[in-house]
Amino acid sequence: MHNELIINISDQEANHMKKVLLLLLPFLFLVTASSAGGNNASFLNLQVGSLPVIAQPSRSSIDRTTIPLLNKLSQRTSTLLFGVVSDIHVQRANPVAQNKFQQMLSDIMQLQVPNLIINGDLGDGTPQDYHTLSTLISRQKNTPAIFYTIGNHEFYKANHNPITDAWSPETFPNGETEVAAINRFLIFSGRDQVYYDEYLEGYHFIFLGSEKSAISDRTIGDKAFLSNTQLEWLESELKENYSPGKPIFVFLHQPLSRLGSSVNGFITQADRLREILKKYPEVFFFSGHIHHQLSLPSTMIKENFNMVNSSSVALPRDVNGKPLPNQSEGLIVEVIDNKVFIKGRDFLTKTWIEGTQREFASPKVI
Repeated sequence: MHNELIINISDQEANHMKKVLLLLLPFLFLVTASSAGGNNASFLNLQVGSLPVIAQPSRSSIDRTTIPLLNKLSQRTSTLLFGVVSDIHVQRANPVAQNKFQQMLSDIMQLQVPNLIINGDLGDGTPQDYHTLSTLISRQKNTPAIFYTIGNHEFYKANHNPITDAWSPETFPNGETEVAAINRFLIFSGRDQVYYDEYLEGYHFIFLGSEKSAISDRTIGDKAFLSNTQLEWLESELKENYSPGKPIFVFLHQPLSRLGSSVNGFITQADRLREILKKYPEVFFFSGHIHHQLSLPSTMIKENFNMVNSSSVALPRDVNGKPLPNQSEGLIVEVIDNKVFIKGRDFLTKTWIEGTQREFASPKVI
């Protein structure tokens, strides 16, 4: 009787059941944790001040034939392979987000993706959140090289009570300073400033980041603030080793466009940033922040350069902003002979998201 029920269950129902079971896992974690005692650092096996290993780019070529048939990317050998996720929102008191992060990282490793970009909103910028994220990463063996950008939530400790860590925006900034918030991010990520660059397999990766927040200027709110120094540095980096037709990958947590419009509500210096990037049709500008699910047509937008949204690992949203708690999304990017392939991934069902596969022949987009 039970066997017949299982056999007759639809693929859609099976995927739904799988997601529900995966989302229940963190509550088991809480039960285990509470039995270990009240000390959060203790039950997380976390040493205060412990950090993940600083990312070193993985430079080995990837043979896609090693990927299991159902999850294969391409039968050809990739020149470059990396994942892009954002808005993981790993917080000490959020077991669901913790579980989704672990599911994502496990799937990335199963796909043998050697480099991973986490494009902002790692948690709420508190020491406890960074410690929790560090512990989740350290639990996995042979993790990919991870590169981080700073998001608006990295400044959110200013909304937490400094004694109880409870949410307390009415007492903002709760003794927090911008310098302290940025320094915690820099220590965690192993960087000396919020913008930096790397070369992976000869391809240029440029990471941008906000240098100010509402802590010092309420008018900034959750927008990215990019100084003249950072923007001049970006112009210089885009010229460095520039080769026509060769993709350049740029990352910033906040997007340039909202749902395909020209509204620049997320970056204080949006117009100048767009002016800089539009000189380079080879640019792929990845952002997060808005959590929009990958199946929306606004996921990949073409101006003079390419803009790509990476949804959210913790909580994707539909076109109306409605939360989609049973989903966890991100991107896998593959480069073969300067041709860029982008695929959307559901990290809970470990499947590709229908309609999100795109091929870009740089500098033109097909």
